[in-house]
Amino acid sequence: MKQFFASGIVMSLLTTASMAQEQPFTGFTKQDLKDDFKYAVDLLKRQHPNPYKFTDTVTFNRKMDSLMTRLDRDPSLLSALRYSPVQLFNDVHLKLDYDEEHVIDMFYAINHFPLATTTFKDKIIVNAKGAAIPFGAELLSINKMPAAKVLSEIGYATYSDGFIKTGADRTGTNLSLFISLVFPDAASYEVVYKEAGAKGPVTVKLPAVDAKTGYHNRNLGELPFNTFLKRGYVTKEYLDKESAAILTVLTFMLQENALYKELGDFFSEVKKRDIKNVIIDIRSNGGGNPNMSALLYSFVALKPFDNVFNYRTKNIEVHDPANLLNGYGTKMSEEEVKQNENFLKQRFDYDSTAGFYYGNARLTEGSITNYPPDKNNFKGNVYVLTSGGTVSAATYFAALVKNNQRGLLVGTETGSGEASTTAAWFNTYKLPKTKCRLTVPMSEIYFMKAQQDNGRGCVPDRELTFEAFQRYIKANVDPEIQYTLDLIRAGR
Repeated sequence: MKQFFASGIVMSLLTTASMAQEQPFTGFTKQDLKDDFKYAVDLLKRQHPNPYKFTDTVTFNRKMDSLMTRLDRDPSLLSALRYSPVQLFNDVHLKLDYDEEHVIDMFYAINHFPLATTTFKDKIIVNAKGAAIPFGAELLSINKMPAAKVLSEIGYATYSDGFIKTGADRTGTNLSLFISLVFPDAASYEVVYKEAGAKGPVTVKLPAVDAKTGYHNRNLGELPFNTFLKRGYVTKEYLDKESAAILTVLTFMLQENALYKELGDFFSEVKKRDIKNVIIDIRSNGGGNPNMSALLYSFVALKPFDNVFNYRTKNIEVHDPANLLNGYGTKMSEEEVKQNENFLKQRFDYDSTAGFYYGNARLTEGSITNYPPDKNNFKGNVYVLTSGGTVSAATYFAALVKNNQRGLLVGTETGSGEASTTAAWFNTYKLPKTKCRLTVPMSEIYFMKAQQDNGRGCVPDRELTFEAFQRYIKANVDPEIQYTLDLIRAGR
């Protein structure tokens, strides 16, 4: 079955159960992990649709050797998880999940970083009130490691497409778990922090906490403030005094009829209330069907627009079928493998000059290329909130807005590429020794007739300063939403 745009980072067990310190893995060793890392890299070099898109073989091999050397030197098997080479492919859709049976016991052995935290670009921020460090304070260093370095050490969980650096936006409440893994033997944490408006930094020593306390503390986080707007896939809020309405869309993995009804109801109410400004929040949207992105854009489009996306891949063969899983999580049969390969062969044609297979007309069946505005389209001002959690089809929506100059993007750079990303079909492999699951996209997808990809996402038109971010959260308001409302009030 054809799949569109699964979310690029599904951290599941990696973020909840793989951080134990002292208790060893059940069922595999560090050498097993290293062997499977090497197996995964060899497989991806053959199976990934464009493995060296953002690097070259020399650079890749050097970084791979560096990761494996660090793994060998690290005395902690758990810390070794940080050296997953999947991050080297710069592909937000690649994911490596750990088998629950092998890691579940570790969750209870974790020594946790004690504070709820969040990020603002390359900064770590305290995200709870009443904690040992004031809410909103910037953590300058942890155990003498600068905050930016701490974030770089969790790159195995925050990588994005190409050269995008906003992947930490996707860590959410799990950031403190990742911090714990950077310091696997820490019984306490020396933290240097600076509160907004303070003359200088302060140093404190905080004891580590157990799993139950750590989980509780993380869930005391204040941000995001707009959790009410995340109670459903599509939620709506109307602010009559500001002549503004907020549409929060968490996914584009929705049926057309269901999404059309939600959008139709929202924009009908906007028209009824004579609202002049619409804010579309896709900061936590992990993607879905790009045609649903186009459907949403049709409600704000002022004229017909191109809804065009092209597919390409280095190979259409299915490698290592012995380790390939089907949609039920069991070993894929020979017949299923054959069907998988035949599906791709029927939809891709080889260009020997370019060295790529390109998607043919069968891949665009059912898509509207010259897409008209909806009959109830909104003609007022449009603001789109983005972040590193804006991935795949959500980035495509942001790109439609940006490239058609239909509104302002507010926030941080999207987590997947503006010109292209990987998507469409995914193969999942069970790695031989650790039983980890490696999910591999089978194709690249290029948006709106793009020919090149510079490895960047949609860069917003407006970004908050750190000072503004701190000021907004101190006032207990959502930073990007309030900043956008301030832009509206100022007539920008």
